[in-house]
Amino acid sequence: PAAARRQVAALLGHGTASDPGSRAALALKVFGSTLVLQALRRYWLTLRHAGLRGLVVSAFSAALRVAIRLPGVRGVVDREVGKELASIERKMHGGGDPAARCRLPEDGMDTSSIVQLVKDMQAKELAASNKFDGKQWGGIYHSPRGPLVELQNAVWGMYNSTNTLYEGVFPSVRKFEAELVSWVLHLVNGDPKVAGGILSSGGTESVLLAALAYRELGRQRGIATPRIIAANTCHPAIVKACHYFGMELTKVPVTESTGFALTAAAVRPYLTGDVICVYASAPTFPHGVVDCVEDLARLVRGRGIGLHVDNCLGGILLSYLDRQGLTKPHQLWDFRVPGVTSISVDVHKYGNASKGVSVVVFADQELRRLTYVPVTDGCEGLYVTSTLQGSRGGAVIAQAWATMLHLGDTGYMEHAKAIHNLHERYQEVVARIPGLRVLCPCHACIVPIVSDIYNIYAIASLLEDCGWNLFTGQYPPVLSICIGELHGEILDAFEADLRAAVAVLDKDPGYKPTGAAAVYG
Repeated sequence: PAAARRQVAALLGHGTASDPGSRAALALKVFGSTLVLQALRRYWLTLRHAGLRGLVVSAFSAALRVAIRLPGVRGVVDREVGKELASIERKMHGGGDPAARCRLPEDGMDTSSIVQLVKDMQAKELAASNKFDGKQWGGIYHSPRGPLVELQNAVWGMYNSTNTLYEGVFPSVRKFEAELVSWVLHLVNGDPKVAGGILSSGGTESVLLAALAYRELGRQRGIATPRIIAANTCHPAIVKACHYFGMELTKVPVTESTGFALTAAAVRPYLTGDVICVYASAPTFPHGVVDCVEDLARLVRGRGIGLHVDNCLGGILLSYLDRQGLTKPHQLWDFRVPGVTSISVDVHKYGNASKGVSVVVFADQELRRLTYVPVTDGCEGLYVTSTLQGSRGGAVIAQAWATMLHLGDTGYMEHAKAIHNLHERYQEVVARIPGLRVLCPCHACIVPIVSDIYNIYAIASLLEDCGWNLFTGQYPPVLSICIGELHGEILDAFEADLRAAVAVLDKDPGYKPTGAAAVYG
């Protein structure tokens, strides 16, 4: 009504709301107010997710960054950091390679010379640290020798010159890929009528693809910057995904009171309007703990928020452990739980395939479709691939298919039982050594070792000197061992070296960690 327009105009300090100038001024004020409200909302979300403590820590970190740039301070800091980095680099990479070929030779080498060169390099590696003895396992979960590896090598050689981009030319590779996805989907109790999956190059790409789907879902709902909530035990892959795709990530601390599992109670305060997904683990990489997925699903499914389960580390293994009732009690974590919307599963860990093969499965094919980026407006016509990659070699897919087909249900059941028995025995070793303990009830494959007496990073450093390739974590300080097939052969050596490390610290409590173990020390 005219009276209302005049009242609005009066409030805004203008003549009449029907004047063009008044309407423009009103529009500018509304636009400015909207910007202010959006900025306030961003600051409120930041405060809500970071908390007062997080803001204080952020401010302190910013002040510290300024302080170390002050004249005289920067040089001291750079020298100390440089010394530590140089020590770590020497420990990890050696003193350089005087025989490195930085440019291609003018004339190519013959086949026999190249093969001999490779054999010599491998022999040198084995002489320096035997990667086949289990101590230097390097993320290879199965034995690097034997009939399975011979099968993988044979199939790899048959499919070395293939390309998944050309399905019509290589239909058998497409078959391998489809069957691998189907096998994994059934393992995690997905409904093949509505669910779907994608075969990727590894766990990181699987997590990236899932995050991309949730970002697109968020944008469809008008969320400019969607947010994912995860525990601080989450794999760094989700951090990379949020960084790459322009998403926000809130990390929720987990504590010993919940067994270092992410709980619904911990997540609930962070459920703001921009949250599009909660990221859980089954199990976590630092501690081998299955998050409280059933509780998380009940929390989010009525809110339209997705729930991704990172089953990359425990992929295949945890499914077969659960079938046999071998793990410590934990909540269900796969598609048996209504509200779980996606799961990433590595085949190249406890699936025993060569690197790198992983699968990301979606409860709904519509969610999977959001990962696709079809290009139709270029000179090349329609171009679309199912992953972040374009061309992919078919050999790695073929050997993974052959691996799973070779082991079958029975083989994986036996393998899971063997890994579980080793997992229990390594925990018993830790329990026998005074001053050390297992951090928490761990459900699968990881043994997290802590101490209330000793510097755990010093113990890691001493074990590293004995040839062990273990990993450390923080919040709290922890030394973790990831159990593989070869660990059964070196259990006694582990106990002896662990006891020796403790004995060193009893004599020299001030021992300083060196090498990779000093990263968090």
